[in-house]
Amino acid sequence: MKSWEMLVFHGLAATVMTGYSVLAFSPAHRCISCRSSTTALSSERMADVGVDSSNGDSRRSFLSKSLSALPYMIPVSANAASVPVQRAVGSAEVKCREEGNCLEKLELDGAVGWNWGGTERCDAGDPLCGPDGRLREEALSGQPVPAKDPDLEITDLVELTLTIGTGSNADTQTMKMGLYGKTCPALVREMTDMCGRTGLVTSKNLLLGAPVRLGEGGSMTYIIPEERLEFGVSSQKVAYAKSIRRAKAPDEFVPQSRPGGERLELARGEKSGRKHDVAGLISLPKDGIGYGGGLVLGKDDEAFAGAFQITATSVSDMDKEGRKVVGQLIDSQSMDLLARLAGSPTRKMLPGQNGGTPLIKVTVDDCSIYSVADLIAKE
Repeated sequence: MKSWEMLVFHGLAATVMTGYSVLAFSPAHRCISCRSSTTALSSERMADVGVDSSNGDSRRSFLSKSLSALPYMIPVSANAASVPVQRAVGSAEVKCREEGNCLEKLELDGAVGWNWGGTERCDAGDPLCGPDGRLREEALSGQPVPAKDPDLEITDLVELTLTIGTGSNADTQTMKMGLYGKTCPALVREMTDMCGRTGLVTSKNLLLGAPVRLGEGGSMTYIIPEERLEFGVSSQKVAYAKSIRRAKAPDEFVPQSRPGGERLELARGEKSGRKHDVAGLISLPKDGIGYGGGLVLGKDDEAFAGAFQITATSVSDMDKEGRKVVGQLIDSQSMDLLARLAGSPTRKMLPGQNGGTPLIKVTVDDCSIYSVADLIAKE
């Protein structure tokens, strides 16, 4: 095998062995302070309750054969929090593909068909930067807030405080959700536990463990551009280490396992509140939080990486996957933010793969829960 072939082969092998899992949708990914509050909301929040307040053929042949088994693999261990600011697609890849000389020009991203890399591309941190690496002329506008269904009562409000980007260019935004607690009580309980002050606990007798809290180690972990977003806690160990201000968690730390027993049966038994037919719907895996890894379930440390997803358009495939709608976004500002995030560029994508971890870091800094009944009682 030639030296350049060895380079490509070992690079691909390392990628497959360390970062990919066959047929798993959700990556095995990974709030600073989660809190549960029944403090009265402002009139603006109350309005939300009503909804909307290579040099020849041989090289190319070898590369093609090397990649032939990869199209359905997607990343399961990338840590979005560790990704530096990157850029998306450039004209260099496009040009070399047209000329058929990507390998000769060392444009490896172009050679394998990745929509990433190059030098002439927009900054992923720019709100106008699209999945194709090109700047839009204007910011995306969100689709309408999901229409209020009289059969789907919103019982709880969730406010996610998100930080988009890092350093001086970071941008803080709020996303507001309403949950269908009467229609999907068990699944909504999982959401409120993970967002609440006490966190989600599945194993109480751990020598050293901690609840799973979206506001402590939570982030946007995956994107299928302009289709759906995914949020979760990519690594419980990393989240715990950050909470105690250490570089790594102690060896004695044991992560929470996926929900089981009665809790799992209750989640499995509940039906979806509605079809995944519009943008702005909150969706959980068919077996509930902790089971978002597709056919292949990863380690417990990464069990809650794909806690929930948000539709950015109508996605009938999510119904086929058995996912369940448990809530919705409730105001136009949240819908605009959804459109912005869903239109963001992702990390390198393999041919045939239509999603990836976000190029720009989006962290959940806080997650607050409000009971609608308590709010009404205080009015």
